[in-house]
Amino acid sequence: MSVETISVAQARHDFSDLLAQVELLRRRFVIARRGRPKAVLISMEDLARLETLEQEITPSRTAERDRAIQALGHAGLLQPVSDELVNRYVRLAPPERAAARQALAARRFEPPLSEQIIRDRDEG
Repeated sequence: MSVETISVAQARHDFSDLLAQVELLRRRFVIARRGRPKAVLISMEDLARLETLEQEITPSRTAERDRAIQALGHAGLLQPVSDELVNRYVRLAPPERAAARQALAARRFEPPLSEQIIRDRDEG
């Protein structure tokens, strides 16, 4: 099934039509802001299938995910986000938010994150 990418402005303008297409034609839409995907408009049936898949995740996959999160935390690559930081971000003006997102997107790890994870795994 094909997925069409649309802008936030187009989604806002054509929401009723998009909703009808999703419901009746089973179409899917990726909603993008400034060319970056932000959300997806899908049918209730698609959502039900996704939720079923989530429930079927095996304990081994959950354990594997938990081990990966623990390894990232051990490597110092995960830090909890404080309520204060969230509140500061929410209060930023839109241009300041955009600048903050760009700064985060531009961050690069040296050595690359994948190499750090492998090194830490081998040392552990």
